[in-house]
Amino acid sequence: MKHSFSILLVSCVLMVIGAALVPQLDISNKPRPEQGKTLTISYRWKNASAKVVEQNVTSRIEAMVSSVRGVEKVSSVSRFGNGRITVELKPKADVSATKFEIASILRQIRGKLPESVSYPTVSGGEVSTALGDDNEVKLILTYMLNADMSGEQMRQIAEKEAKYAVERIEGVHHVDITGTVSHYMEVEYDAEQLALYGIGSSDIIDAIRNFSGREDVLGEVLTENGKMVVPLLLSSKEERRRFEQMPLKNIDGKIVYLNNLASCYIRERKPGSYYRVNGMNTIYINVYADKDVNVVGVSDKVKRVMESSASTIHASLSYDRAEEQMKEFRTLVLRSSLTLAILLMFVWMCGGFKWRYLTVITVSLLANILIAVMFYRLFDIRLHPFSMAGITVSLGIIIDSAIVMADHYAYYRDRRAFTGILAAMLTTVGALTVVFWLPDYLRHDLRDFSVVVMINLLVAVSVALFFTPALVSQFGLTRKKTFVPRNLHTRFVVWFSRWYSCYVAMVQRRWVRCTVLLVFAAIFAGSLKLFVDCLDTNTFRPKEKEIKLYIRAKMPIGGSVQELNDKVREVEALLSKFKEIKRYETSIRQSGASIVVEFKDEALATGFPYLLESRVIGKVITIGGADWATSGVSDRGFSNSLNLQYRANSIEIAGYDYERLFRFAEDMLREMQNNRRVADLAIVTPGHEEQEDEFFMEYDHGMMAADSVSPYEVHSSLQSLLADRETEKIDIGGRQMAVVVHPASVNSFDLWQMGNSYVNTGERQMRPSGFMDISRRKAKNIIPRDNQEYVLRVAFNVLGSYTYTSRYIKDITERYNNMFPVGFRCLDKTYGAYDDDGTQYWLIGLVAVIVFFILAILFESLLRSLAVTLLIPVSFIGLFVTYYVTGVPFGTGGFAAMVLLAGLTVNSGIYIVCQYGIQRKHGPKYFVTAFNHKIIPIMLTILSTVLGMIPFLIDGPDEQPFWFSLAVGTIGGLSLSIVPIVIFLPVVMKLGVLVRPDVHR
Repeated sequence: MKHSFSILLVSCVLMVIGAALVPQLDISNKPRPEQGKTLTISYRWKNASAKVVEQNVTSRIEAMVSSVRGVEKVSSVSRFGNGRITVELKPKADVSATKFEIASILRQIRGKLPESVSYPTVSGGEVSTALGDDNEVKLILTYMLNADMSGEQMRQIAEKEAKYAVERIEGVHHVDITGTVSHYMEVEYDAEQLALYGIGSSDIIDAIRNFSGREDVLGEVLTENGKMVVPLLLSSKEERRRFEQMPLKNIDGKIVYLNNLASCYIRERKPGSYYRVNGMNTIYINVYADKDVNVVGVSDKVKRVMESSASTIHASLSYDRAEEQMKEFRTLVLRSSLTLAILLMFVWMCGGFKWRYLTVITVSLLANILIAVMFYRLFDIRLHPFSMAGITVSLGIIIDSAIVMADHYAYYRDRRAFTGILAAMLTTVGALTVVFWLPDYLRHDLRDFSVVVMINLLVAVSVALFFTPALVSQFGLTRKKTFVPRNLHTRFVVWFSRWYSCYVAMVQRRWVRCTVLLVFAAIFAGSLKLFVDCLDTNTFRPKEKEIKLYIRAKMPIGGSVQELNDKVREVEALLSKFKEIKRYETSIRQSGASIVVEFKDEALATGFPYLLESRVIGKVITIGGADWATSGVSDRGFSNSLNLQYRANSIEIAGYDYERLFRFAEDMLREMQNNRRVADLAIVTPGHEEQEDEFFMEYDHGMMAADSVSPYEVHSSLQSLLADRETEKIDIGGRQMAVVVHPASVNSFDLWQMGNSYVNTGERQMRPSGFMDISRRKAKNIIPRDNQEYVLRVAFNVLGSYTYTSRYIKDITERYNNMFPVGFRCLDKTYGAYDDDGTQYWLIGLVAVIVFFILAILFESLLRSLAVTLLIPVSFIGLFVTYYVTGVPFGTGGFAAMVLLAGLTVNSGIYIVCQYGIQRKHGPKYFVTAFNHKIIPIMLTILSTVLGMIPFLIDGPDEQPFWFSLAVGTIGGLSLSIVPIVIFLPVVMKLGVLVRPDVHR
């Protein structure tokens, strides 16, 4: 072969470049998110109720934004003091242009909004949300600090040496340092005594600010050099002056000092939250990352920063999210390596145990992978489990193309087999392009899978055209015709050829052809019916979550974080007794407490999680003064509170009229109560199920006007009696300490006193209950709207299988959607549910159309292209039967197997048809000759792909549902695909003039 050395030299250079780029590849456990199609508009209105925010701000902005071109959906949440509008764009919308137009609208509408409303800001458009974890941030690393110093000193060192450096890393959302107790200066005063001197809490706050130091601007003056700002600096320069002796006010020539009317104490600040791992109360540095970042890359950067600060602080790593998630990736690499070893062993055996032949195939495969790495880096492709699946699947196809070209070139010393290889690769690439038209819940997982396979196959075309023939020529591989001794094997081959020649000649008759086609059509229809019957309602169900025990607790209104912490400690004491627990993480905040219990692998295989849940339930029943709930292990869990009851299923209803919407929800709830399998029914606000109670003050403005009292005066007086107010920090003993102004009456002034006592308003006293009513109500500080519709949710649990639950919810939603008037609708909002309209199955027809046109261009024959394309539906018979017999969930892996099977089956037909065209003679006899010439490479292709899928059956459908479904579908479909190739292909091929086979030859 001419230029073989030059081709090998260029290929080696490209391989070296690819090998050098391997460390620079982006490796992660999840796909990279697409560019965002979601924008967020946020604004604030201090002390405004949710209803006021919704009516005066949210509804106005929504009406304007909804008319923007490219906006597909608008949803909003109005809260007490703020609001947020989420804008989802159409798939083909220009994100930057739409964002700019919305920002222009916000500038125009700003003047029409109330003056107290902040400027609405628009953000987003960087990443899109996907099916899965809904948390905006996630914990990726936890460090424990140990040092021979106080907790506050450790916190200051950790903030200085680690926190600020880590938060500057791209992808890190924030860093929390927990477990320390800080101190503050408390200034306690008697509000009634202050009122006698005409002093309010605001006067104390101003005095503290002046004492601690303040910089103000008096104004501007004109000078020769222009305008100059005149500052006013107020600071305390006398170190010996005590804080308690600061002056408050000059009353009739007498200076009143702070210690005359207030007492000062240094107190420990009560923690606003607690965080513990395995019940150990120590100092933790918790690093949180953004939702869709590369966890592995961000974790490595954080670790380098922490290592650089090891000389100052001693921090030990206690939790590494990246390490846990990369276990799956390493397992995948191991299986891919095992697949490659099986394929190469198979090639060596089929090549007659010749090392030179194995070397040619192995080096061709290595060149293909390393050159493909260049394109991975060029197109910035992230390697994750699904893209690794593409590499693993494409290994068999790459080896097959190398085998076909090596065998053909060693035998004929030409490249005429390249047409068949090119057709096979292009049809497979064409079949994979339908992934980009799939629904979002499928496309998100299979996008990188298809892109990686496409790159590998296109590189394989170039390798098969140039590199493999040059390598064969350089190694001197040849395959010449040799005398074959007559034995049982050769007799079987001769007998099969005679029989097959008779069959091919017979099916060329019209009536036989029609009969065989009807038989295949009936078999296809029957297998399709069996396949459809075995599918679940929700075919593409999400991966089941790992079993974890979730324990939640909540204090009644008025309860403190410290009281809740004492109760949670009792549960942690129980959990610490069990060695089967791998880790339990405790988080306590004002909104409630949660304990997440993770089990060891060996404990998950037993009934220990259920045993532990029953022990925990028995324990929390004895702990009074709090609401408790458990979930995650048993189907229903446990709850002694309606607010904390876990409900796995829900139906969401939306409409423009809130009152009618609520009545419809009540009707649905009453109907579902008649089903004994449905339990724990409740009507909740989506995403805000745990709204607290509040005390509501309703003013009588007529009475207030008669007494010449304003709401502001009443609010200021009550604030002086009930509110702690934090001011500036002061320097005490060389450390900065916050100052909190604390009224002494805050612990004694209860609800009865508010309704019956007198308060000071200005220069007189009056009773608040005389001009306002104080009542308790459910806090409605959140009003959600979706596409300018109000939304409610009927949440419940169903005692039954996944299939029964899905069908029951589907029946309810369909019946009420038919009954609802215009403007109302309901949807299934159970975890993992989606609107499955069958689009993904119709795209298989698009695969056939793409394959047909590619083959028509290459073959220059519509009939031959149609014959090969018809192999696609017939090859699915084996796949349908496999899923029906095994009962394996179809899922995303099944759809990938369907696309892959279509491409591989077509490839087999292409090799035979190309060889038939090379002979330039027509008739059944020459078709059998082409079949005999290519059936061995085809069988090798099928067997190699089947063997390559075996390692992915090891863990079963529970651990790796995608891989198991892909392997089962591919193995079952390919194992039976030889039947349509042998029997069906001659039926649909028009072979020209009938030539009676010579039976005696």
